[in-house]
Amino acid sequence: MKKVIVSTKENLDYGTLIWIYANNRKVYRSSKSIDADTPFHRYDSHYMGMVEELYRDQEKHPLLFQRMIEKSDRIFGVCLNKRRNEDGSKDMKVLFFLDWDSVQDFAEDTFPRLIKEEVKRRKAAKQKWLERGKLFSEKKKMSQ
Repeated sequence: MKKVIVSTKENLDYGTLIWIYANNRKVYRSSKSIDADTPFHRYDSHYMGMVEELYRDQEKHPLLFQRMIEKSDRIFGVCLNKRRNEDGSKDMKVLFFLDWDSVQDFAEDTFPRLIKEEVKRRKAAKQKWLERGKLFSEKKKMSQ
């Protein structure tokens, strides 16, 4: 398992499955989150582009993807979080696996725990945002 930051024009949700074929280096994504009980052939596929389009760090990632692709005919990734860049593109933190069994093990054991942490993080961020808005509103009322 390798954690990689990739760039994409598409808005991928938390847990979106990505896969890269070694023979043609094409990248696909699913429209739903990974699930431990779903076999790979049950996921829909949406073409995202060529693997070279995913590189954010041109120095490091081509070698990493090349080494992983050499060991397998298809590698799988799971999106864990995202951030927007100044140019409008989005960077995704993605965990890549060499085989489908590793992805399913991750979906059974680790992913449910990560989802709970992500929900807590989002609730805390929303609460902080609400508190800031309330404070701003109160200051604006006092200044009038």
